[in-house]
Amino acid sequence: MRWLMTVIRRMRRHPLLAISLGAVLSLGVLSRCCADRQIAINTSHSVPPGLYVRSDEEPRIGCLIDFKVPEAARDYLRSRTGSEGHDWYILKPIIAGPGDRVDTTGEWLIINGRRIALMPPPRDAEGRGLPVWREARTLGPAEFFVFSGRIAHSFDGRCYGPVTRAQISSVRRPLFTW
Repeated sequence: MRWLMTVIRRMRRHPLLAISLGAVLSLGVLSRCCADRQIAINTSHSVPPGLYVRSDEEPRIGCLIDFKVPEAARDYLRSRTGSEGHDWYILKPIIAGPGDRVDTTGEWLIINGRRIALMPPPRDAEGRGLPVWREARTLGPAEFFVFSGRIAHSFDGRCYGPVTRAQISSVRRPLFTW
């Protein structure tokens, strides 16, 4: 206990020491939380950039989920980043779930007969070919369709299709966004 009092006295005399110690402790706690993916950092603008915490909720329409990059997206990811992205995750909101009818065969993403958004163009802004999922079907009992209308041409289910429950790592809630 005596050592703690000594540290407190020194920190009062040296505010820079107190700030530095606080920053180191904060980074330690944050890195521990990020290491086991309790907290995820999102830098994409398809959902607000920020920190997202893992939730124990089950996936449902309206939830944000994170999932490993689907196989159908790997070639595009490799052409864009040079990486396979095996340990990368995508964070997107669920717009359709089991029993919903999803149609991406025309110009529009249509869910349960309602037009949601235009399908993405065949190429991204840098001219790379985008994958496009072209099907019209009812989602199975463990399938979810993700979509983000926050930015035009979001890289979402229109490109790689539905995500299965087994692919979903967790439901996420925003902790802090910017």
